[in-house]
Amino acid sequence: GSHPLAKKIGAWPAVFTVAGAVAATSWAVTSWATTRRGGE
Repeated sequence: GSHPLAKKIGAWPAVFTVAGAVAATSWAVTSWATTRRGGE
């Protein structure tokens, strides 16, 4: 791939890094939304 991150750390580590970032963001948004609702 031509992605700078993939060139720097390798293709599979880049995939896992991106997937982890997406998962963490998704969890954070869900957690924040739940807290905003009053923790139901």
